[in-house]
Amino acid sequence: MNARGMTLIELLVVLAILAGLTAAVMTGAAATREKGRYDRTARDAEAMRAALTRPDGLSLVADLGHAPTNANELCLLFGARLPHETVTEDPEHPGEMLTSVAVHDVPAWRLLAAPLIPEVTTPQYLAAEIAAPAAAITNHFDTVTLGAGWRGPYCTGDALDADATDPDNPIPFVRDGFGGLWEFDGATLVSRGRDRMDDAFQPDAQAIDWRDRDRTFDVSAPAPTLSLTVSTEGDAAVQRLHVFVHQPALTLPSTPATAPTVGLACRYYRFENADSVLLSAGLTAGERVVFVLAATASGAMAAPPRRVLLRPGANAVSLPLHLATAYPLPAP
Repeated sequence: MNARGMTLIELLVVLAILAGLTAAVMTGAAATREKGRYDRTARDAEAMRAALTRPDGLSLVADLGHAPTNANELCLLFGARLPHETVTEDPEHPGEMLTSVAVHDVPAWRLLAAPLIPEVTTPQYLAAEIAAPAAAITNHFDTVTLGAGWRGPYCTGDALDADATDPDNPIPFVRDGFGGLWEFDGATLVSRGRDRMDDAFQPDAQAIDWRDRDRTFDVSAPAPTLSLTVSTEGDAAVQRLHVFVHQPALTLPSTPATAPTVGLACRYYRFENADSVLLSAGLTAGERVVFVLAATASGAMAAPPRRVLLRPGANAVSLPLHLATAYPLPAP
């Protein structure tokens, strides 16, 4: 048999073909990875949107009475660690600013109790106007109890990325599929894409690669409102209506040394000559305790505290009122 080896030209041709195939495979794999990062960004945004607009009482907003207003607070969707950034002047370089980040742990969810009519929210005229009925009702129902605190995670996904340079105190940040930090103003999520740059600063917006383009995702939900209609015994005319809405309240730190706290807040509303009212200011989605006290010509009437599940949009609730004398003061 005649046998001969490959010539140098044949060897170079084979190497060129292999190099071309390798380049094609690597290019396809890179494109697939980039597409995966692009798609993951949209999936993470949708997951956060669903978590932030969830209307029931099993959500971040319902548990804390607080919706995130910036990208740092988005971390609460994934963990109870909240980064707090502080910008101060750099003492070693006058005129330059120094950014430092502290991490706070948000208290875990638990049942909290508070007075039905908190003194701190009771205007002076309320105590003088209906002191005896208010005391009788407060003593009868004692306190209002609600759950408050962090009980997540509320969102699944890989968006949370801790700082690996400090394993003892990792700083969480929410990142998009390309590793850039999400931007958030309370209603809109923004991903700056692969280049992590604002498109507005690019010289030619039409020439921007699809992987580098800014992408925005709307996560806003209609704020809940509470429509109350009260009915009095004997069709007595309501001269004044007092409404108390108890809800969880997250107090964020004002300084890095201050830890966040979770408690119960009470929003107070007063209406004149009205038996049907609409509340909107300060309400967040989730279960709340509503207490109504009305003053009529014949005396004070009250509705037992009622739990109401506030959903985005209007929530109509009808509350029958009964004479406050039905709740006598306990014997001394």
